[in-house]
Formats: sequence, structure tokens, C-alpha cells
Amino acid sequence: MARKSTAFTEITDLRRLFDVSKPFLNRVIERQPKQFLKAVDGVSFDIKKGETFALVGESGSGKSTVARMVVGLLPVTSGEVVIDGISMTKVADHAQRQKMRRRMQMIFQDPYASLNPRWRVSRIIAEPIRAFGLMTDNAAIEARVGELLGLVGLHPADGVKFPHEFSGGQRQRIAIARTLAANAEFIVCDEPTSALDVSVQAQILNLMRDLQKEFGLTYLFISHNLAVVRHMATRIGVMYLGRLVEIADSKTLFSNPRHPYTRMLLDAVPDIGMTGRQRTPVAGEIPNPINPPSGCTFHPRCPLATARCKAEAPKMIDGVACHAVNPN
Repeated sequence: MARKSTAFTEITDLRRLFDVSKPFLNRVIERQPKQFLKAVDGVSFDIKKGETFALVGESGSGKSTVARMVVGLLPVTSGEVVIDGISMTKVADHAQRQKMRRRMQMIFQDPYASLNPRWRVSRIIAEPIRAFGLMTDNAAIEARVGELLGLVGLHPADGVKFPHEFSGGQRQRIAIARTLAANAEFIVCDEPTSALDVSVQAQILNLMRDLQKEFGLTYLFISHNLAVVRHMATRIGVMYLGRLVEIADSKTLFSNPRHPYTRMLLDAVPDIGMTGRQRTPVAGEIPNPINPPSGCTFHPRCPLATARCKAEAPKMIDGVACHAVNPN
């Protein structure tokens, strides 16, 4: 059943557990129970049509796991993903869910691994067109592939080449062309520039912004690079150990971060402008997610931690989950 909402994408109380237990006989001999890793623990946010919502955080915070659950590459343990009023997680919406899959695509982190090395570029880009039955005439498909290559800054003649004949930045352009081939409206970008040279990153990001303006695309953007996020995002969600600790629009988060973890992340960004501001590197390391700290999982690294932080997990109130910010 379709739902009416102002948000294009709604993520509600999303959770994902991974069974990391030892084999059965080992557990019997060692008398150990099953062990579960909480990769994502109750994440909720929404994305409006045409905006870029970014998830940021250190490695191991659960960003990519969220991305994979949103597009259906990973099943959810609990919670719900609703895109344009259609539930992507409930069995009852199966027929509508299949129609929605054409409207959502994913750009992966590594352009060297996400393209089939045995296929020519034209076949790679044409695959979504054929898979979703958007066109059947070969000449029309070939023309569409040439048009898409031109859109991402490549030449239509490049369609006869193989992926190994391109640089990393060019391969990511091919991956972007593939997502556009399906007429996608919602694109999940899992660190799409982190495997590229710094000189190429800006070109790809500018291309993505230009395409967003031209086609009204909606992005879920995953990154650990705050400079990239500042350039791309409309709103930002900060994740720590599987939970969202702060959500704010981009300008507010960079000018007035409220959660101690967000402030630590921003303080660790190099001061390229040489303003002389005090910088505090992110202290400590992210804990073991199999056995996370009690209460607020950030409390072992937090300069504002109290006894309450160790005992009680904070709720998200007014865009921030922190007892120091929301003492009541």
C-alpha cells in the first residue's frame, strides 16, 4: 500500500545484526553463546526529493551497511525503508517494490571492481536498459548509450572499449552513466570518490552536482571525508558505532556542531586556510562493535561524559543524541 509523505525516502528504526559466532562445535566445547554484531542500531532519517543527504563517520560506524540495506543488497534485521511511499522491506509491497528498483541505483566505492572487465563499456551501460525493458531496438539502445557517455564527459566512441582502458575517474564516469541508463531518480553513493586521486575527485563531484540539477536526482551520499560532504550535502547525519548522533543541515553542522563527536570530527579536519584555530585530533579508537560500551557508546572518548552517559543511551532530541546537550 502506497503512503503519502513529504519525504521521498524514509528510513525508520533500521537495524542490522550480523552473526559472528564461532562454529557450533567450538561453542559447545568452549561453552560460549552466540555472538552478534550490531552494525546498525535503530537509525532513522528522511530524504526530500532533489536533495543530498550525507552519512558521515569513522570507518566501522555502519554507513555502508545502511546504504546496502536501503538499495536491498542486504536484508534488514528490523525497521523499514520507504521510497516514494512504497515499502522496500515489507512483503506485501512486492509488486510495487519491483517497479521501484528501476528508479534507484547505486554508485560503488571502487570503480575498478564495480565494472565487469570482460564487457565492453557499451554493454555495461546498456545492461539496465535491457534488464528493465526500457528499449528493445538495438539502434535506439546504441544511440542512448552514446548520449549517456556524452552526459558524463566521455565520447560515444568510447563504448567499444573495455574498462581496463580507462583511468579510475573515467571508470567512475562510466558507473554514473550506468545508473542514469535506468532513468534512476534516487542514487545511493557509497564513497564514490574515495578510491580516486584528489585531482579527479572534484571533477566527479561537480559532475554529480550538475546531473542532480539537470535531472532532479536525489542522493544518499556516504563518506568519511568532511570536505567532500561539505561540497555535496544538503543535510548531514553523523553516525557513530551504528547509531545516528546528530542530524543537521550542512551549514548549521559545520558552523555550529552540537554533539561532542561531531566537534571532534570537525576539529580533526586540516586547517587549509591557516586561520590559526585550535585543532583537536579525534581521540581514542572506535570500540569493538561486538561488545560496545554501555549507555552512550561514545562515552569512553567523550570529554563531557558523566555517570548517566555510562548507564543510559541518549535519545535523538532536536537533531542530537547527547545527554550533555539535552540534559532533561
